[in-house]
Amino acid sequence: MKMLLLQLYHYNESKPIVGIDDFEVQWDECDLSDCPPYKVPGTVSMTNHGKFSSLPQEELPKSFKDTNGKEHLIKDIHSLKASR
Repeated sequence: MKMLLLQLYHYNESKPIVGIDDFEVQWDECDLSDCPPYKVPGTVSMTNHGKFSSLPQEELPKSFKDTNGKEHLIKDIHSLKASR
């Protein structure tokens, strides 16, 4: 499954249930330390709340960890659902 940087930041906060192969795991974290911040720094006003950062698909992290500490490839995800 292809993801955007914005989605990876969101999944680190919301910790969704993801389907991989024929089982489901709960997303815990994806290491985004080498990625740009959630929003690009700049002028923020009443009408402009900043611009979301982006990164080419090739430069995004390739894996994430589940709540049990096991690492999975993002490309193997076939479904997502809310954790609550």
